[in-house]
Amino acid sequence: MSATAFAERYGPRALVLGGSEGIGAAFADGLAAGGLDLTLVARRTAPLEAQADRLRAAHGVNVDVAAVDLAAPDIEHTAVTLMERHEYGLLVYNAGAAHGAGLFTERALAGELALVRLNCIATVAFVHQALVRMRQRRKGGVILVSSMAGLAGSGFLATYAAAKSFEIVLAEGLHWEHADMNIDVMCAIAAMTDTPAMRNSGMKFDAIPGLTAMDSEEVAEGALAHLGHGPVWCAAGQTALDQARTEDRTRLIEAVSGMGAALFGLDPTQPCE
Repeated sequence: MSATAFAERYGPRALVLGGSEGIGAAFADGLAAGGLDLTLVARRTAPLEAQADRLRAAHGVNVDVAAVDLAAPDIEHTAVTLMERHEYGLLVYNAGAAHGAGLFTERALAGELALVRLNCIATVAFVHQALVRMRQRRKGGVILVSSMAGLAGSGFLATYAAAKSFEIVLAEGLHWEHADMNIDVMCAIAAMTDTPAMRNSGMKFDAIPGLTAMDSEEVAEGALAHLGHGPVWCAAGQTALDQARTEDRTRLIEAVSGMGAALFGLDPTQPCE
């Protein structure tokens, strides 16, 4: 799709949640380069303002920002307020990195609930507001950024994996509901990606020989190119997605739990002690 056609279908403005760094920042770069104005949302004001200044200077687009905790209990009200700011033709929900890893019962309940609010409740709040408006205009797009972790239950990352699975299934259902309305809903399943959030989570990117982290730009560019071509795009490739979906579940869960333990420097035998 040409930049002009993309802007016509998904413009005039995109709302990028989690847009100050990592994959969200890469989405913002790609969209601004295509001429879309932007609203960027994240928790901290300073990184948002720095990102906005850079995009304005590089691409000459209009960019505003909002410092928001997407895990806040009243997020549905914030979603209404933000969606009323502008006419958005594209929503990119890119938030909800894993904040460390460990056995479910040994992690703080508050942190697990925050993961659910961030990946599930806030996602539903913003997507609902966006799609109500897009249905009136009969055009638009939504991209939910999930993770390969959402393809199977995972020890040490149980809540995170479950929350990311929610995003995949939500996007699939909403894609079907809007397929004949000129509105594209897609889940972009990121593979292991080297982002500041993942580094801060304690992930050890060199823990598994042969497993190389992707760049944020690869994920964002691939997702934007696939938008409008199906309900799910997997950064690791269709073969990897198909294998995960057809593998014996017991073996798959064991494998991904072992990978999670390795990536976060945990003892994979811990649950059996």
